[in-house]
Amino acid sequence: MATNNGASRHSDFYISTVIFLVEDSLFRVPREPFQQESDVFCDMFSLPQGDGIIVEGSSDEIPIQLHGTSKDDFEQLLKALLHRKYGSQPDLPQSIEQWTSVLKLSTAWSFETLHQVSINALMESGIGAVDRAVLSQQYDIKGWLLPALNEWAKRPEPITLEEVNRVGIDIAIRLASVRERVTVKASCSCCRPTRKPKNEYPVDGPYGYATQERDDNNGVAVGSCRDPRMQNCDFSNQIRSTFSTFDL
Repeated sequence: MATNNGASRHSDFYISTVIFLVEDSLFRVPREPFQQESDVFCDMFSLPQGDGIIVEGSSDEIPIQLHGTSKDDFEQLLKALLHRKYGSQPDLPQSIEQWTSVLKLSTAWSFETLHQVSINALMESGIGAVDRAVLSQQYDIKGWLLPALNEWAKRPEPITLEEVNRVGIDIAIRLASVRERVTVKASCSCCRPTRKPKNEYPVDGPYGYATQERDDNNGVAVGSCRDPRMQNCDFSNQIRSTFSTFDL
């Protein structure tokens, strides 16, 4: 592109900038990564501008306002985006929470490459099964839900109320039904294992469960132990049938 004095702008070393207002902070950043990697911003920057109109994002007085976006989330997106574009600075996000911010905004603004980068980073960070189940539904992450539910079903601890609130009652109830169908209560004195016929094996083993009544004082002992063998089971088939309406 030629300027008024006839000089052309260098294709690599003439950086166009854009100014965003996020909460109470102004961010002046290179425009190219937004335009090249995000369908949302590419469309925004491609809108025709009338003669004599000051372009939004060209000054502190008329920034592009990103309503509904937190400053912290936007900072993490910039770190990941500009690090990939320009090298070692700034530093990449580090924590699961920071990469979740990148995942959130890259999904909302159609940064396809950055979306996948954030997914890979979260997997490398050792994100837990419950978090993967939640994020898979919030941000449509293919291939996360089944292994996350399988890992969650194996654990000895019960599903907590906080986890129900996070993942939703539908998924929680379905997962609880998977866990209940294969629970083995064989390791406490008040319960006894029950061997089932081969054609009724629920998972990888022949044991069901049964509670045992005690006659003393007409009391009933209820088994509450989860057999540690369940941690070695593969619940995938039960999950597929129970979650048949989900995209696993």
